[in-house]
Amino acid sequence: MPAVPERWKGQCEENYDFNSSSYCNRKLIGSRFFLKGSHSSGGILKVSHGSHVSSTAAGNFVLGVSYAGYAKGTARGVAPRAHIAMYQVDPDSDALPAEVLAAIDKAIADGVDIISLSIGFEGLSYDQDPVAIGALSAAEKGIFVAAAAGNKPEASHLINGPPWITTVGAGTMDRGLTASMTLSNGVGIKGYSYFPLDISTVELPLYYRKGKSGCEATSLNRSQVAGKMILCDNSFKEEISLELVPALNRLGAFGAVLITDRPADLLEPEDCSIPLIAISQSSGDSVRKFAIDTPGAKVQSLRFQSTDIGVKPAPQVAGFSCRGPDQFHPGILKPDILAPGFQILAAFSRKLPYMSLGGYSLMTNYGILSGTSMAAPHIAGVAALLKSAHPEWSPAAIRSAMMTTAYAVDNTGQSLTEQFTGIPMSPIDFGAGHIDPNRAMDPGLIYDIQVQDYIDFLCGQNLTRKQIDFILQGRGWHCSKRIEVEELNYPSLTAVFKSKSRAVEFSRTLTNVGGDGRSVYRVSVENAPPAMRIEVVPETLVFRHRNETNKFHVHLEVEEGSPAVLYCFLRWSDGDGHVVSSPIVALTLDDHGQ
Repeated sequence: MPAVPERWKGQCEENYDFNSSSYCNRKLIGSRFFLKGSHSSGGILKVSHGSHVSSTAAGNFVLGVSYAGYAKGTARGVAPRAHIAMYQVDPDSDALPAEVLAAIDKAIADGVDIISLSIGFEGLSYDQDPVAIGALSAAEKGIFVAAAAGNKPEASHLINGPPWITTVGAGTMDRGLTASMTLSNGVGIKGYSYFPLDISTVELPLYYRKGKSGCEATSLNRSQVAGKMILCDNSFKEEISLELVPALNRLGAFGAVLITDRPADLLEPEDCSIPLIAISQSSGDSVRKFAIDTPGAKVQSLRFQSTDIGVKPAPQVAGFSCRGPDQFHPGILKPDILAPGFQILAAFSRKLPYMSLGGYSLMTNYGILSGTSMAAPHIAGVAALLKSAHPEWSPAAIRSAMMTTAYAVDNTGQSLTEQFTGIPMSPIDFGAGHIDPNRAMDPGLIYDIQVQDYIDFLCGQNLTRKQIDFILQGRGWHCSKRIEVEELNYPSLTAVFKSKSRAVEFSRTLTNVGGDGRSVYRVSVENAPPAMRIEVVPETLVFRHRNETNKFHVHLEVEEGSPAVLYCFLRWSDGDGHVVSSPIVALTLDDHGQ
């Protein structure tokens, strides 16, 4: 690692048994702790949700505002020569909002370039949300902020939705961490597991009692299940973590086969203290029939720790990833983008147990973790690379480069789908698409936004002067004009219809960053459904030099009675490899904003 930059003002603070001389180095160059609301008596925090956040991603300096855990700088991340600073808060603290805002403000003062936030507050308006307030201060200093969208896929649970934050959803990868078993009739079944040992050949009786009660902890007894693989119908996470595994351990069962409609999402590493394998309902049907029809049915062999490469379809929208629209401003498409967030190999603290096996706690430097908390650091890392290559770019320019070069098709050539149902998704679910770091390096054109534009956007909302004062933390400000959401120069275009009006006008400005010479971009509208009518004026943009800007307008009309979500893509192409893509979304909300 290169030397710590002279401009860095941060420190490596001591806390509990965090010894800065042992852990801080040229990789981890800062550690600060904001834990005054709780745990004041000392001790190690119980929750480990931080080391992977601050060390999976990278930037010139990266902020991971962590729940807990200790970053040791062991991970290389997306930008391997980036320095990292960790700012730790505690999710159980009564003072959490104040701690988060204090952490962000201190990171800004220390001199970070990129902020990665895997934390957020649901249901808070901009003037009450510490992440929104702190992130706007960061944007004012030219600091890029990537934040997790949240892990509740139901409507209206998305977090970190302000337009000055790059809100990140989670996608899957074309890699699967799998397990398999072979039945005594020779049929092989593939599933998922985190069990950490390799078992090659076994001869295990397969126990099955029809009905869900067959796997309830209170219905099992040792004489039935000892030394056997237990086949469980319709298993759910709560039963596994709180009841099933402890009961199977206590009764001497060898392990269990769990039939579920979400096999890849069912298990967590801590569940797999015994050999567990989660399989799909379709696979479960054949195993169930075999167990019922075959006297002396057995599991012939089990195999764990397998990795499948080239899984199709991929990427998909992770089943847990928060969907839009943002409940406060549905006219701003959120999430902005997808990044890998499912089964991510992430740095982990060796001070805390990753899982248990045979009564022993297992420690590791790296563990498999899932969540939008895993996705946001990937975007922070890409932002670091873009900032290094284009130091003059604003945070909005960096986000634009990512969004306009993202892709919305999987490795089968089809539109992105949901992880478990296979249902086609829309930009409400995946934003502009999945990150493509290499293409983002040279986007051709960008949609730029300055901090004054955000202030003018706030002025255009139904906010009091006191509320805007609070968002801007008392700094001096003025409204140069009032910007409606359709006029904010965002890389996506979203129309929200709540009345009989079925038409909207957008205005956007593009900046040429693709070269020093002349370039000509022509527009196309792709995949527009019949119920959407779109007119773009002008249809050609001519740029004569770098950093030149051109403005265009989009007129959108949607037929009455059309589906609640319609979308297509607006694309500007120069015929020389640059394709600048923006989703256009027409969203019809009911009287309750849903």
